[in-house]
Amino acid sequence: MINADKMKEFDYVIVGGGSAGCTLAARLSEDPANSVLLIEAGASRGNLFDFWKIEMPAAFDNVWRNPKYNWMFQGEPEPTLNNRRIFQPRGKVLGGSSAINGMVFIRGHALDFERWANEEGAMGWSWREVLPYFKRLETWEAGETRYRGGSGPVYVRKGNYPTELYDIFVEAGKQAGYPVTDDINGECQEGFGALQANISNGVRASAAQAYIRPNSGRSNLTIVDRAHAEGLIIEGNRVSGVNFQKAGKSGFSALARKEVIVASGAIGSPQLLMLSGIGPEDELKTLGIECKVNLPGVGQNLQDHPLVYMKFQIEKPVSMSRYMRPDLMAYAGTRWVATHTGPGATNHVETCALMRSDPAVAHPDVEIQYLPIMMDHDDGVKPGLHGFTYCIGPSRVEGVGWVKLASRDPRAAPRILSNFLATDYDLHLMRRAVEMGREVASQPAHKGLGVKEIEPGPHVGTRTEMIEYLRNNVAGDFHLCGTCKMGSGRDAVVDSELRVHGIEGLRVVDASIMPSIVNANTNATTIMIAEKASDMILGKPPLPQADVPIPGRQPAAA
Repeated sequence: MINADKMKEFDYVIVGGGSAGCTLAARLSEDPANSVLLIEAGASRGNLFDFWKIEMPAAFDNVWRNPKYNWMFQGEPEPTLNNRRIFQPRGKVLGGSSAINGMVFIRGHALDFERWANEEGAMGWSWREVLPYFKRLETWEAGETRYRGGSGPVYVRKGNYPTELYDIFVEAGKQAGYPVTDDINGECQEGFGALQANISNGVRASAAQAYIRPNSGRSNLTIVDRAHAEGLIIEGNRVSGVNFQKAGKSGFSALARKEVIVASGAIGSPQLLMLSGIGPEDELKTLGIECKVNLPGVGQNLQDHPLVYMKFQIEKPVSMSRYMRPDLMAYAGTRWVATHTGPGATNHVETCALMRSDPAVAHPDVEIQYLPIMMDHDDGVKPGLHGFTYCIGPSRVEGVGWVKLASRDPRAAPRILSNFLATDYDLHLMRRAVEMGREVASQPAHKGLGVKEIEPGPHVGTRTEMIEYLRNNVAGDFHLCGTCKMGSGRDAVVDSELRVHGIEGLRVVDASIMPSIVNANTNATTIMIAEKASDMILGKPPLPQADVPIPGRQPAAA
């Protein structure tokens, strides 16, 4: 790290060292002629005593609720959820949420990007245009194919710690009439199959691990950690730099000769824009902030995947609970520290399902992330009980929420409303997801396990009972996006090259620019966004479009 007092000018200043920020810092600094500054509010990595919480894949349950590495945001009371507040974890460490998440690696569906390009004004972001960037970011364990990358920074693999429960889950899906897929990130995303994770040689392949650590010796790449952005420096109609705090002290600044890139995520990016006077004029004036650019869409359009944890107890002692004895956990941890192998080297989420709620739906709209253990969303693993958990919910939503400032203080947590189950469509799809989960769990493949539904439980049967259960139990899957929407309408914040409307020298590059949420976990798509944006920022031509069919459509004529 450098002494912030000595900082002057850089070609590019990136605010936020999360998935997108780390990707951008590495790509923009590949040319030695470009000087790049990356500002991160959290630490660069764990210390000698807790590094394992971030780097050991099986330890993610220990890090995502840790206030040292997590902003620990709490949402506003949700009127549609009986006024419950939704926990909103966000990474506060180099690597951002990719350093505290479950390492699930699933791309958005091809038709998500067709929707972006053809219906939502995101020109240049169609499936054939984004697939080359998905390929560029990854090293798939099976090597390069038409759909997979073989030499990228992010290592992706299937799980390698099998349990018979995984096979039973896939077989149950097949018995229920759903397809099986060999590669959820390949030609056919839909179906039951092996989940994939960004793990490299038994270590979490976060964006920091993939993009920053290998390039930390570059003389033109400067990283300042524990630095909290206070506001953008605006001169006339141009953003020229960033003001920030370092070690709790204000008065530091970094100037950008070329561009400032905000990559602070779906919560942090709109917060920083609004603190700087870029956002809804009426809301800013209420807080005494001078509006520099009136963009009503800043902080709006918040989307996430709602879900519930369906829990099933089993009589046969074959779940991962058998490894929860203190002596076995100590052995697994010691083995991982010494060799990066064993049960500590996986996230223990090694199967999943991407399903259509109705045959008429164009692509999967319900997802199950399967856990071979009983686990609660808020309280974590339930030791001593054998069973399995379906983390299940819709992968598309109709209702949207918002992010708003609570005050002018950059250190104050923003206000966040998810707005789950706010529409008839969302409520119906959530109910349908639970029905599908019950259908899968009731298949003959589970015979011999002694399955008993614990949650929602057999007492939740009628429509009224189910709706009440959902309003009391639905949570978020931490896939926040959409709050600096890409497009050209009045509610858009950035254009198709991610330049902020109405001002020069400023882009936003992270999950906040998604016009709508993708039908999968969002981290892989966020890294792809940064990969594609890096070429735009550097003025490079886009990678050649992929020569692949689009599901549900005839191939384009030659």
